[in-house]
Amino acid sequence: MARPVPHFEAVDLARVRAIFVRGGTHRALLKIPFRDRESKGTLCVVGQNPSDADEQRADKTVNYLERYVHAHLPEYGAMLMLNLYTRVDRHKAAGDVEHRQADRILRCAIRKHRDFLFVFGQVKNEGAYRFPERLEQLRPLFAGKRILQFDLGTSFPPHPGNARIIYRNLEVGVKAFSFGEAPGEP
Repeated sequence: MARPVPHFEAVDLARVRAIFVRGGTHRALLKIPFRDRESKGTLCVVGQNPSDADEQRADKTVNYLERYVHAHLPEYGAMLMLNLYTRVDRHKAAGDVEHRQADRILRCAIRKHRDFLFVFGQVKNEGAYRFPERLEQLRPLFAGKRILQFDLGTSFPPHPGNARIIYRNLEVGVKAFSFGEAPGEP
C-alpha cells in the first residue's frame, strides 16, 4: 500500500465515492466532487491501473490531479478516476487484472461521459497487463469524446509522475489526445 496522502482541500469529502469489487482488490471508479463547483460537469481521468485511494485518502497521483483540475479546469465540478485495468496493484504483479463487474462499470462510465483526461503514460505490456491491447479494445467507446492529455510535447499522455511534472508542476498545459499517434512511443 502506498503512503496515505490526503485529498486536496477543495474536495467535498462527504461526497467522494469509491466502488471496489472482489473484496477491495479491484477499484472500478473513484468519484471526486469539488466543494465549490457542485453543478458543473465531470472530467473522467483515465490511468493505467488504480491505487487503493478511496473516500478517506488519496495518493500522490489522485492528489495531484485534484489540484490540477481544480486550478486549471474550472468547468468541471468533479473528477471520475477510471483505469484501463481495475486491479489495485502498485507493482503490476497480479494475475487477475480484470473483473467483469468492474469492466461493466468502466464501460458504462465511458459511455455516459463526454470529457476525458488520459494520464496513463506510455502503454506497454507489463506482466499480465496488456495495456496497448486494452486501450485498443476500449477505443471504440471513446469515439466522439473530448480527450485531453498533458502537453509535454509527447505522443503519449504523460502521467503526473513524469519527470517534467513529478506530482508538483501545476503549470502544465493540456492538448487534445489523438489515437492516431502511437501512445507507446516517446
